[in-house]
Amino acid sequence: MNVSTDFKPVPTRAALALQKSANKTEFTALVFQEPQTAATTKTNTTGEGAEATSTNAKDTKTDNEFDMKRARHEVLNFAMANQRTSKNKRKMEIFQLIKLGAKPPKKAYKNYKDLKAERQRLQDIREQRKKFHQLGKNQAGAASVKCTTKTQRNQRDKKRAPVANIGQHYGKAETKLKKRN
Repeated sequence: MNVSTDFKPVPTRAALALQKSANKTEFTALVFQEPQTAATTKTNTTGEGAEATSTNAKDTKTDNEFDMKRARHEVLNFAMANQRTSKNKRKMEIFQLIKLGAKPPKKAYKNYKDLKAERQRLQDIREQRKKFHQLGKNQAGAASVKCTTKTQRNQRDKKRAPVANIGQHYGKAETKLKKRN
């Protein structure tokens, strides 16, 4: 038995990677090409343009696949078209444009004196509500707190307990004699 012919080293990952890199001596360059729109591919039908259209055709989705973004866009367009009032339609258009990247419209200008008067009016309303609340009444002057009488409380307590509280009296023994008040 000859030791030199029978000995074979176990190949490690590093040794295998070194062999692959030694076999692969040629250089391959990857070039990124931006996807062309349908209008530009139709105009470029000669030379490189023809090859680009064939590669773009492979990249596009088939007809039977469902595109969620396109469906959502179509639903929004349908909803916009069926708005009864032009104000709502305009709001939806603005919302869609903002979502697509447009700048939102500026807020309407308000005169400072009018704004100050409106804030003062709202503050007065809040204070009036607080006063009514302290008195136990609502804005109309009716009592805001409902008082229950003793008989109403007794009737409520006599009602059958819900199934969730089936064990609420478990382990409690009640006397047969009633207490005198």
